Amino acid sequence: MSEEEINRKITIIFATDVVGYSKHMEADESETVKNLRACEKLLTGLFKKHKGRLFNTGGDSFLAEFSSAVSAVECAVEFQKAIKERNSTEEATVNLKFRIGINSGDVVKEKDNLLGDGVNIAARLEALAQSGGITISKSVYDYVKGKTQHEFNDLGLQKVKQNEFHAFDILLDPSQKRTLKTKSGSMIPIIGAVAAALLVGVFYFTFFQNISDKSKPIISADKQTILVMNFENLTKDEDNGFLVTGITTSIRSVLNNTESVKVLPSSTTNFIAKNKYDNTQIYEKYGFDFILRGNVQGAGKKIRIAVEMTDLNEERIIFSDIYDFDETKDIFDLQDEIALSILQANRLTSKYARPELASNDPELYKMHIKANSLFQQNKRESNKKAENLWKKLLEKEPDNFRFMNSLGWVYWQKIMLRISDNPKNDIQQGLMLANKALSIRQTHAPALSLELSLELMMGNHDEACKKVEKIFQHSETIFDTALGAAGAHGCGDLELAISNYEYVLNSAPHFSSWARNSYSYALVENGDFDKALKFFEAELQKEHAFKGFSQTMYLLSAFIHKKRGNEKKANDFFAKQKNEDGKGKSAKRIRGELSMLKNKGFIDDLINELSSLGLT
Repeated sequence: MSEEEINRKITIIFATDVVGYSKHMEADESETVKNLRACEKLLTGLFKKHKGRLFNTGGDSFLAEFSSAVSAVECAVEFQKAIKERNSTEEATVNLKFRIGINSGDVVKEKDNLLGDGVNIAARLEALAQSGGITISKSVYDYVKGKTQHEFNDLGLQKVKQNEFHAFDILLDPSQKRTLKTKSGSMIPIIGAVAAALLVGVFYFTFFQNISDKSKPIISADKQTILVMNFENLTKDEDNGFLVTGITTSIRSVLNNTESVKVLPSSTTNFIAKNKYDNTQIYEKYGFDFILRGNVQGAGKKIRIAVEMTDLNEERIIFSDIYDFDETKDIFDLQDEIALSILQANRLTSKYARPELASNDPELYKMHIKANSLFQQNKRESNKKAENLWKKLLEKEPDNFRFMNSLGWVYWQKIMLRISDNPKNDIQQGLMLANKALSIRQTHAPALSLELSLELMMGNHDEACKKVEKIFQHSETIFDTALGAAGAHGCGDLELAISNYEYVLNSAPHFSSWARNSYSYALVENGDFDKALKFFEAELQKEHAFKGFSQTMYLLSAFIHKKRGNEKKANDFFAKQKNEDGKGKSAKRIRGELSMLKNKGFIDDLINELSSLGLT
């Protein structure tokens, strides 16, 4: 064919493929194909909507052309948002993520297919894109700037294989902002965030970054996710275990406050460790981006800490190092050494300053870690030991607001675990400690959460409800957020409660079942019956469902069907909750579970309907 006969044109090329498709296929071929077909249907529908034409496909990759750059960009944005939404539903048995590249350039038309550099560069842009992201060429950027509401991040001049081009990311979320080396396809690794994580000391219950908008959690599912596994103590010295716990918690703590990443809480970590999931299983089940592991080895006073970070998408180690510790150093010097070595290794410009810790005394610091570890065991014996340790710590540092708050939570735990010998006194003790801690640090979120929770237990709704907004303004942990949701629930703000319960449960797949229990009641109180039934059906299939929670779901299902006039289903579900333990929940127990609710009318209605089914 002569040059004159070649059919050339300028067009917009849209290229996309599935991230980690081979890995998905190895894990579950049939489910992967099933989910890919669903995503393909969604994509082709959007092509039609935005007047795009699919001209080539190969398994998990798709190429389309558009006459309008704006249409191509809007199609890409809508598709990534739709995929994100789909991955949050039960329909997505395999969470597929896509990269998208968009280029404007010269192509050769050969029958229905398109060839040439215009297509090649679109493919290179797609390869450069982040998981769940969109990367466009400057030519496309020039077409769409000022014509869309999207934000863009200039990546500069890039070179991938033989192609050189100026690239821009479309920022679907601020966390997607990144820096790429000029004329290089390699991204500055995420270990910079890990370095930052090692800059702080242990904090009680550290999971997620602050929530500033009381009506909507700010953490986005688009952020890259990191699972920080509990570091292993391979020595026989228990004190080394507490040392490593402190370092692990330090990593989680600052990563929670890093804009570009989302750290999974310890509840998820513990569940994964219990089930001994390998990297492939973790990626397939959860879609996490990175996993950080570490261990401590050695004997006596000489130990060595090894740290390793793996990219789960690419199945490769992106960072590893070792750190030595002996009796000549204190724990804070060790944290400094780890942090500074990572900063220097990655030529990061961040300035290091030792953070405010639970205590600046190494021995007291380790006692605090030990007490917190005992507290998290959620047992009568460990609760008592934690109480004694924090009382000793307060004798040493009587003005330490963190110790006050921690001891206050011990009394709260007694109530929640039903191990209190004097609930009224324990509530008063907890409130006294929370108030004292807040007199020293007014914005300390854990103390605010403690105060709110205990006041709700006492039925002081008017006073407690004044603190809900403040909880969300200063929330530091997912635990605080869950308690804020409980506060909003107790105060009757069901929309706020439900949105934050959902944030907690979506962000932390294995968060404590009390939040699921409370969320169930909130849905039903709000009249979201269909949503509640769907939630119950899914939860009852999970490993973490225990008798108390399953009884709640069965009882609420019975209530819903009774309200809808389906007596048979109502009686069937009521019988199921009774079969869980042979006797079922009592009206007294239900009223106790809902004692913090301001809306007593809902409680009465629930009890009356269930009483007609046999509730005693």
